[in-house]
Amino acid sequence: MTNSVITRGNSAVSHCAFTFDDGPMRIPVDAWLDALEQGGACGTFFLTGEWFDRYPAKAREMLARGHELTTHTYHHRNMAHVTKSVFFEELKLAELAYQEATGRPVPAFMRFPYASYREENLEWLREWNYMVIEGEDTVDWSGPPSAQLVERVIPKLVNGAILMFHANEIAKETPQAVKSLVHHTYTKGLAVVPVSQLLHADGIRTGERSWQVRFKPTLQGSFHSEQWKRVTGEDELRKLAADSLEWGNPNAPTGTGAYSKWLQELSMLIQSDGETRFVARSFAEQHWAYVRASVRGDALVLEDFATKEAHTDALVYILQWAAHEALALGCEWITSTQDMRRIHKLCEQLGFEAEIVLQEE
Repeated sequence: MTNSVITRGNSAVSHCAFTFDDGPMRIPVDAWLDALEQGGACGTFFLTGEWFDRYPAKAREMLARGHELTTHTYHHRNMAHVTKSVFFEELKLAELAYQEATGRPVPAFMRFPYASYREENLEWLREWNYMVIEGEDTVDWSGPPSAQLVERVIPKLVNGAILMFHANEIAKETPQAVKSLVHHTYTKGLAVVPVSQLLHADGIRTGERSWQVRFKPTLQGSFHSEQWKRVTGEDELRKLAADSLEWGNPNAPTGTGAYSKWLQELSMLIQSDGETRFVARSFAEQHWAYVRASVRGDALVLEDFATKEAHTDALVYILQWAAHEALALGCEWITSTQDMRRIHKLCEQLGFEAEIVLQEE
């Protein structure tokens, strides 16, 4: 495996990376994003799992705007001082938060809080094929004025540099400094690129990790099968599209033309092959949930689902539908990469056999 600690990129290529740790909990991250984007730059953000759990919509927005996101442990623990079990718990919780927030696999590179680790930690990380990204410490964690930060960082703007900044409540002056520093990079002929792009120029490919929850189908309690119907017909599809667009579904489009885009996306589900099941739960002349599922091997895979109500109990109805469908199809498992922790907890409460496991490549 490649050296597990990366401190810089290829010095023969005219680019550098601006990286940001933590994720602000009490103030918006937008100032950092605007500072980068005004100069046409993209940043790499090492964010805690707590931040992903609190701001999933912002995480998806940042990715859509071209920035790169990865993990920084879940609770911002000093990882040099924890046991191996806590070490991997912090990584797993952060990965689950990232995946549930973004809907994407987790990049297999991270940064330790406080840049604090011991050699044994690196050995543990190799078990998960992780890399650690370090770089040039700008010392913005001390909260210096922007002018002082700019003066300190300018000499560090060289080919392959990885600059370590922070996006938190202490580093309030950093966005103003970043605006100036992005300008300086271009006067020096440097492009500001995501870390993964920097690594690729050195022949280093970053891996990904993806989790899924899986549970055994079990019949339990009452199930109102009459409420669940396959979505067919243009009128029903239009109504479902209009209804579900109001649910705050993170997978649905927003902004201008959202309804037309969503209707087109849902229409493609109806036209898909017979292996895909697209059903909706309806009563009181309203749609209350929909599920898209398919069969892969011995598993019924919940590809996408959404509910009108946000509370967790609304998810129980989806699990009940999935259990009945899986048993009818002879499936041994039901799997999902969405809402994994909520599903796992509900399965525990419902008495379903369940576990959260890595997806096989």
